[in-house]
Order: sequence, then structure tokens, then C-alpha cells
Amino acid sequence: MTVEKQALVGLKWTGIAKLVGQIISWGVTVLVLRLLVPSDYGLMAIVAAIIGVLASVAEFGFGVSLVQAQQLSRSDLGAVTGAVIISNVSIGVLVTVLAPVAAWFYSEPRLTLLVEVASLHFLFSAVGTVPQALAYRRMNFGWLARTEVVAVVTSGLATLGLAWHGYGVWALLMGSLLQTFIRTALLLSQGMPRPTFRLRGLRQHAIFGGTFTVTRLVSQVAYESDIFIAGRLLPHEAIGLYSVSLHLATLPMQKIMGVINQVILPAAARLQQERERLRLRMIEATRILILFSLPVLWGLSAVAPEFVRTIMGPQWGDAVFPLQIICVAIPLRMLNAVYTTVAIGVGNMRVNVFNTVASAIVLPSTFYVGAHWGADGLAFAWVIAIPFVFFCFLPRVLRIVDLRLSDLLRSLRVPAAAGAFMYAAVGLGRLACEGLSVAVRLPLLIVLGAAVYIGVVLLLDRRVVVDVLRILRAMRA
Repeated sequence: MTVEKQALVGLKWTGIAKLVGQIISWGVTVLVLRLLVPSDYGLMAIVAAIIGVLASVAEFGFGVSLVQAQQLSRSDLGAVTGAVIISNVSIGVLVTVLAPVAAWFYSEPRLTLLVEVASLHFLFSAVGTVPQALAYRRMNFGWLARTEVVAVVTSGLATLGLAWHGYGVWALLMGSLLQTFIRTALLLSQGMPRPTFRLRGLRQHAIFGGTFTVTRLVSQVAYESDIFIAGRLLPHEAIGLYSVSLHLATLPMQKIMGVINQVILPAAARLQQERERLRLRMIEATRILILFSLPVLWGLSAVAPEFVRTIMGPQWGDAVFPLQIICVAIPLRMLNAVYTTVAIGVGNMRVNVFNTVASAIVLPSTFYVGAHWGADGLAFAWVIAIPFVFFCFLPRVLRIVDLRLSDLLRSLRVPAAAGAFMYAAVGLGRLACEGLSVAVRLPLLIVLGAAVYIGVVLLLDRRVVVDVLRILRAMRA
């Protein structure tokens, strides 16, 4: 089977898993939003930001290095496994010891115990990182997809049950830990290399993984700086409103990019010596990614007033504008993530370093300024920072895959035009349906927006249908 066919099969299985996970996640999120209050989400956002940043350090990029490496020996696997265990356990202990510092910094005593319990994440990562990387390296996407579905379903039900019984922020934390635990247990069922705890076979992975870790850490701190800054300047209710809006706006991105990046990294690594073939696949991937993601994100932005009032409840009314504005910027962030993954897959870390430096300068600066206008200001910072970072990064990554700017613009032209018509149609439809209740208006506007988007796409470029049918046939085969 060719790399392209393996990638398409991977997209199929991973896509099915993410679709199931998306349905469950959205269902659980909608129900839990009605059971919890914004301050619960504000606390969880701070905990997740702390653990997420330090998890990048603990993993040290070894998983990505194992996937990207052209050859692997038994000594390499043993050394990397030992290093992953040591780094994760060390960071986990450090987080537990320093949890009171986080509580003092944010003037919130409850954070001490929350952060201490959340540090269990590092124990699970210590034993699950290498088995997961090897499964991706083998492109064993069907098994990985089933693992993800089991973990998401179980943790979602647990979160809902705990929230129903009044556990507040602990429902969110325990649900997250349960998902990580189940995923790790299933990964270990496939076996784990024996750790050796020695330096032999570790050097090249430490160099590549170390560079990747530094850039990912800086990038993650930059993207999480909104919560760090808001935690000092805004009340927990405002942080909760913003974090939930950000979560809903980026949830489609997380699921779509969770599918694509898991497939693109090993595929790009295998095609790193065939640049023309890689270039053609990049053009196709860009066109398909934007074709399907843009109507979801811009569509959610267009119907945000009805969505928030109908689905989330009246207590979340102030989340409308943040949700609208963040959704508009997310497609460019998705392209940035895809092209960064391709650069890593072909072993070029310089572009990733440049992108990281640009993000570290631009994002915290705009978030700090925006935070002075509350949750709305933080959200508006996204439409300033993301396009600026993307267009600074773009020329360098295009050179890596020999991709012309005109190729990229042609891939974006039709979905962007269709998205603009869709947004306008929803606005006009809202005026026409003004007398109807929001519960009735929401599905009508969704149908109208979808019909306009599909119609404009077919009118401007019928080749899209050919592309989609070709991919579906390959995945089915």
C-alpha cells in the first residue's frame, strides 16, 4: 500500500473516531455547561494551562522523534523509553511540590489540590508516550481510533455523572484524567519497549526532540498566555466566559487537526525524499482542509447568537461575541499547524523555530492589550495575532515544500468566497426570521448557511466534487 493510501485509510479511521468523539464531546459539553458555572471553567482553564505547558517539557519531543526517524534500533527504543519515564516522573513531582505557588500566584487556594491531582497526568504519560508513538509510526490508525473512542466515551459519561452530582470543577478534572488513564491502559496492552536508562542510542533523539520541545514549549506558553494573563487581570467569571468560548471555537479545530496531524506527520516523514510528490499532496490537503473546516467555523460564528441562547443557556449570553470573533481566525491557525507539522515531518526545525519566536512575541503582547477590555478584548486579539503570525511564517514554509503562493491562494479562493456568501446569507436570514423563537431560528439558519455554502462551491468549482469522490473511493477501498 502506498503512503498516500495509508494516509487516506488513516484519515478514515481517525476521522470516524474523532467524529464519534466530537458528537459525544459536544453532547457532554452542552449538558455540563448547564450544570456548572463559568467560574468552574475558569479554574479548570488555569489548571489545564499549567499542566499542558509542563507536559510539553516532560515529553521532550521523544514521541515525535520516534515517528520522524528514518531508522530505529532496539537500543534507541530502550533509551528513549527510559528517558521518557525519568522526565515525566521528575516533572510530575515538581508540579506537585510547586502547586501551592500556583494557588498563591492566582490568589485561589483551591488550585493547590487541583494541580496536585492533575499531576497524575505525568505518570500516565511516562508509560504511554512510546507505545503511542510506535503505533503512529506504523500508521496503525484503526486501532488508535478505537482506543480514542473508548477513552472519550468513558470519560465523557464520567464527567457528566460527576457534574450531575454537584462536583463542579472536579467533574472536569476527573473526566480529563480518566480519559488519559484509559488511553494509556489500552496503549500498554500492545506492549512497551523495555527501558534501559542509559545514554546509548539517545543522542539523535535528544537533539531533535529537545529542539522540538523548546519550540513547542515556547509556542504553547504563547498560546496559553491568554489564560495566564487573564488569571491576573480578570475575575474568574470573565475567564470562564472566555475559556468556554475559546473551547467551543477551537473544538472543531482540535478534532480536525487531531485527525490530520496524526496522519500528516508520518506521511510527510516517509515522503521527505520526494518533494514534488509531497508538494502535490500539500496542495490537495490544503484545499480539502479549508473546504470542510471553514463552513463549520464561520458557520458557528454566523449562528453564535442563536447557538449560545438555545444550547448553552442564558447565563452564557456574554459569550456570543468572543465565540463569533475567535471562530473567524481559527482556519488560519489550522493551516499554520498543518504546515508546521509538515516542516517537522521532513526534519526542518528552522521554520518551526521562526514560527515559535513570532508567536512568542505577538500573541502575549496582543493578549495583554486585549485583556484590558475583558473577555471581548481577549477574543479580538485572536483576529490580530493569528493572521500576523501566519503571514510571517508562510513564505518560509512554502519554500520547504516547493509550494508557490499562487497554489495556496487558488486552494483558498473558492472556500473563502463561499464562506463569505454563507455568512451574509445567515445575516439576511436572521432578519427574515426575526419573529421566530431562537430555538426555531437556529436550525433554519444552519440549513440556509449550509445550502448557500454548498451551492456557491459547486457554482465556482465543480472539481471539488471530483476531489471528494476520489478521496472517498480511496478510503473505502
